[in-house]
Amino acid sequence: MAGLHVQTKLSQKLGQRLTLTPQLTQSLKILAMNSLELDAYLDECLESNPLLEQEQEPEISALEAAESSSEEAESKEEWQEQGDDRWEAMYTSSSRGALPDHDAQIEEELSLSASLHEQIDREPMSDQERAVAHVLVDSLEDDGYFRSDPHEIAAASDSSTETVIMVLEAVIQELEPAGIGARDLIECLLLQLNDNDTASKLVRRMLLHFSDALFEPDDVLIDLLECSFDELDQARARMRRLDPFPGHGLHGDSNIYVRPEIIFRRSNRDIEVEVPGSAHRSLRISKQWDGHQWAGSDSDFMDNAMQEARWLLDALDQRSETLMKVGICLAKRQRAFLEHGALGLKPLTLQDIAEEVGVHESTISRVTNGKYAETPLGLIEMRRFFSAGLPTRGGGTISIYRVQQRVKAVIESEPIGNPISDQAIADRLKAEGIEIARRTVAKYREQAGLPTSSQRRRNGKARINRKGRGRTSA
Repeated sequence: MAGLHVQTKLSQKLGQRLTLTPQLTQSLKILAMNSLELDAYLDECLESNPLLEQEQEPEISALEAAESSSEEAESKEEWQEQGDDRWEAMYTSSSRGALPDHDAQIEEELSLSASLHEQIDREPMSDQERAVAHVLVDSLEDDGYFRSDPHEIAAASDSSTETVIMVLEAVIQELEPAGIGARDLIECLLLQLNDNDTASKLVRRMLLHFSDALFEPDDVLIDLLECSFDELDQARARMRRLDPFPGHGLHGDSNIYVRPEIIFRRSNRDIEVEVPGSAHRSLRISKQWDGHQWAGSDSDFMDNAMQEARWLLDALDQRSETLMKVGICLAKRQRAFLEHGALGLKPLTLQDIAEEVGVHESTISRVTNGKYAETPLGLIEMRRFFSAGLPTRGGGTISIYRVQQRVKAVIESEPIGNPISDQAIADRLKAEGIEIARRTVAKYREQAGLPTSSQRRRNGKARINRKGRGRTSA
């Protein structure tokens, strides 16, 4: 039997491989951290690197304290004129880089949930309806919206879907604060418009009939609404006072412990951007060992410590600079969103911001992932600034949120017992210039918690039959 012969040979292969330097690795690590993670990391660096120190805060003089108090008073007056006073304390504290009182915030959020349950117990209704109402409150999301499936709530409360919807609209949406239990942004805002003054009536018309034109130039809106410039200005001011997130952390989730990476403020019809200070602003290389001669392993250790300290400070400066550039870009591209909420959200991707800032898309992902921004709308995740868009016939794009609202509006306007199919909705939107497929319509319909056309037809026939029986018995 012949023996097995193994032959070996050497070969060369040309290729490219990306190698991250320690400096770049540290820079990317710091860029991906949120403020709280960064502060903890800097504490570790201060303990391990003898060349790093934290500069002590200088004492505030009496003159500076007086100027600070004057600025706070001016800020308070400005926000009282522009919006809801509930945000006043948060903006005043954030302008000084301070965090809100977490204990007070937890107490307020828990009391809101308890308040809703107490309000339900005081309302006259049957035991079955009361049980459904309590389940509905527990199903509300952290911002106060109802986005659950009514069929699941009906099963959980041993009730019918019709009863769930009736309790939601007749009980939950009548509770305080106004806007609780809304199923979308427009419904939330409309629930807060209980006054019959001219401004409130105009806002209702804008939301119900001209939501797609809310951010058109003033002259276009004036023609559509047949109003004066002063009436439009008052309507805009009234809309700014509406709260798009009436829940404000309804269930006291852990996001109350986050610190904003970027602060957006409305000032003189403009949006100001600030990257709030943290521990790294006072971090520096100590001069204690300047001129000291080290020998042997001590010299190597101190050289490495100096190199790491410089890398750290450079990475921190780069992080702040990148955050500021991203913030300025977001303020410009999503100004309508910052001023009016989700109705003003425009299609925007990470790649769009990356191209404008001049960095890679992965860098924008690190800057925004898991981080929050403080805005006139409250504390929101930075990912909410981004929204994919659908193409329009004119070559532009329209945000997915706007399309979802349009799908919902078409379904809600259909005749009872004669529903519109998903394909018919897609055809109607295409006629309006929005390029959309039937399966996309179906996905948006399901996300809105709306049943299929066949289910809506059955529900409509059942409603008509109930009305008929009611007239017969009468």
